Amino acid sequence: MNLFSYDSPLSRFLYFIADIVTLHILWVIHSLPVITVGASTTALYYSCMKRIRTGEGYVTKNFRKSFKENFKQSTIIWLILVITGLLFSIDIRFSIALNNTMGQIMLISCSVFLIPFILLSLYIFPVQAKFENTIFQNIKNALIMSVRHFFFSLFLIAIYLTIFFLGISFPPFIGLFLCCGAGLTAYLTSNIFIFIFRKYIPEELEHDLEVSGKKF
Repeated sequence: MNLFSYDSPLSRFLYFIADIVTLHILWVIHSLPVITVGASTTALYYSCMKRIRTGEGYVTKNFRKSFKENFKQSTIIWLILVITGLLFSIDIRFSIALNNTMGQIMLISCSVFLIPFILLSLYIFPVQAKFENTIFQNIKNALIMSVRHFFFSLFLIAIYLTIFFLGISFPPFIGLFLCCGAGLTAYLTSNIFIFIFRKYIPEELEHDLEVSGKKF
């Protein structure tokens, strides 16, 4: 086999790297207005999951398609998360500032509600990218999945924390993250979401194998 042929392992690896970098750049550009972070994150997961599932390499086309189709719902979800996150931040700071029993009670209560918020934040945009539902239904489904698949939720948190700590303790990793951080993170976590979602769409695996030309 020619080392540089389209189907060679080296070529497939180079195409993979190119797609990861492309997705990262697309996510950064479309997230610059800040208010569009939700839509760009949904598009990132849509493109990444589709590439993993079928080997389809049209990541730019898929990204723009998802960004346009999910813009309204993803933006509303993003604003809900931002506002809720700010409220949590204010409550926690106020609880700490009280420095008394009431403050401790408020801090514990806030922490209890913070857990489902974190779980929702992990799942909501992949769910939005995958399922066509109302905002409320996708939020509900994201919460249910995050609890039902709690082991995978912990695994997702571990991935994000590992990337974060590598970024602050291993300087060379910062350069890698600036080049392809969003794409790489989405790729690593998309594999987990694909596994989870297939439990709800069992026929998807057969369809993906058919499209990609693979066999059982």
